[in-house]
Amino acid sequence: MIVTLAGHVDHGKTSLVRALTGTDTDRLAEEQRRGLTIDIGFAYLPSRAGVIGFVDVPGHQRFIHNMVAGVAARQFALLVIAADDGPMPQSREHLQILSLIGLRRGAVALTKCDRADAEQRARVRLDIEALLDGSFLAGCPIIETAATTGLGLDDLRETLEHAAATPDPALDDRAFRLAVDRAFTLRGAGVVVTGTVHAGAVSVDDEVCHFPTGRRMRVRGLHVQNAPALRAGAGDRAAINLAGVEVNELARGDWLTAAADPGYRHLVLEFEPTGDMPALRRPWLPVHVYHATRHATGRLALLPNGMAELDCDAPFLARHGDRLIVRDQGLDRTIGGGRVIDNRVRPRRRNTPERGAELAALQAPSPQDALDALLLRGAVDISAFERIWGLSTDAFAALLHRPGVTRRGAHLIRDDDWRIWLSALRAECERRHMDDGALQGLQENAFEAPVPRAFRNDLLRELVSARHLVQRAGRYLPARHAVQLSPQEANLLARLKPLLDVAQPPSLGDIAKQLKMPLPVLQKAVRPLAAKGMVVQINDKRLYPPELVRSLAGVAVVLGQSGPFTAAAFRDAANIGRNVAIDVLEYFDDRRFTRRQGDMRIVVGDPAQLLPG
Repeated sequence: MIVTLAGHVDHGKTSLVRALTGTDTDRLAEEQRRGLTIDIGFAYLPSRAGVIGFVDVPGHQRFIHNMVAGVAARQFALLVIAADDGPMPQSREHLQILSLIGLRRGAVALTKCDRADAEQRARVRLDIEALLDGSFLAGCPIIETAATTGLGLDDLRETLEHAAATPDPALDDRAFRLAVDRAFTLRGAGVVVTGTVHAGAVSVDDEVCHFPTGRRMRVRGLHVQNAPALRAGAGDRAAINLAGVEVNELARGDWLTAAADPGYRHLVLEFEPTGDMPALRRPWLPVHVYHATRHATGRLALLPNGMAELDCDAPFLARHGDRLIVRDQGLDRTIGGGRVIDNRVRPRRRNTPERGAELAALQAPSPQDALDALLLRGAVDISAFERIWGLSTDAFAALLHRPGVTRRGAHLIRDDDWRIWLSALRAECERRHMDDGALQGLQENAFEAPVPRAFRNDLLRELVSARHLVQRAGRYLPARHAVQLSPQEANLLARLKPLLDVAQPPSLGDIAKQLKMPLPVLQKAVRPLAAKGMVVQINDKRLYPPELVRSLAGVAVVLGQSGPFTAAAFRDAANIGRNVAIDVLEYFDDRRFTRRQGDMRIVVGDPAQLLPG
């Protein structure tokens, strides 16, 4: 168990730890010279329930940033208040920070009781109870101590022993993350970092990644709670001996993680303001943001329903459930904090009902509940959801296998939604065909059914594959559709067929001359024939019969079996002119049947995309 000591400057935190453990946590020469804790310090006490670790944090207001760096959720809070002073300003602010970071267990050590008579101690007890009222420490033990005489130390040890025997459960389904608070070298060992494991676990010989650089390194050795170990888990104080990195490449505020991660500058959290929260006269209030051992400036804006969002000037490795502290621009006061629920890029429109409902879904306590709530709203981006929660590989894979849900590309979609979208597209195609006898199919972008655009192509492909729809030259029609030509269209088609039924049909301009029609009149007249799949308009100059397009597509398929091919290779294989070959290939590119890569092309689609079905 890790115990975080907090409290006002000069209330005896360091002396109390020294009396309990024999260790002086003021390790810096400046701290020893001034008798003032500046940075976080660490000490350990053997107990029946295992080793109890102590994190001694600074009490002075100027070193609040170091105090925040020493606190992590699931630690045990020991609020230290001197009997001769009673609660002071940093007693109150430290209690706020402990609450906002999510600590839920703790006790109060009433120190320097040898300097206060019984009446003074009674008054201070009443003041402490008033301070704790409504906080997570309300009703907790208040233990009278004196480091110089040993008063109450046995009672304090017993309270800590009891708490250590019933630790908070760790989140074992999360991927490993450790917040670095120190980096140094040890003779014979090399580079060592220390910090608190915020999630997951790490073992000797594991590979870990460094945030923010993404660099990979190997775990050579581990100490947990100041003792050699093979594994460190969530909540542990760990020292990790690393291979593959120099000490000057590591700093407080960095993280070690299971996988590389770029971090997140935009965060949404369930915001808990303190009594010092100023009125927001403008949308984005300049603030200081603290997450574990990392600190950056940013801007705060309030959202409805008790939420707020932060735009940070540097990335944070913040996941769902992590706790943040927000202080004002002048670093004079803590104005709030809370639990992260989203780390995605902020949308252009912040306060829409749709976004509010999505954020409400993300407030669910578990990833399973959140995923279920989001799926009811539509497709869920798998990568974005994984980045929000930071689950381990196995836990995330298990989460994705849900009854009635199918992975489709980068998204999870309920099978019921998919069926509804299929029905909507099919019904619209049939309805609009019946309503307008001249309509000979809909292009993909012409559908108006309430179906997400990202999935429309896949849905239409499935309808074609199931023979509910047919595709003709990029248009979708009901499967039982029969093309109806007007007398004028049938007459024109009969005149065109002999001219097009050659290996290389003439240009539309030459056809206009042979039919003795003005070119603009011919261009207008062939459009219904192309829409109905009777001819294929390669571009505004060329008209081909469907059979010839099918044959040319077959040439491309054969060439593509040997890899990428050039326009010249296609020209020679098809026995057509160079300009005609380029026109045909560009038509294939536009229909996503082929894809150009420099001077080469590859076949990437189905010839059915090009041809009458």
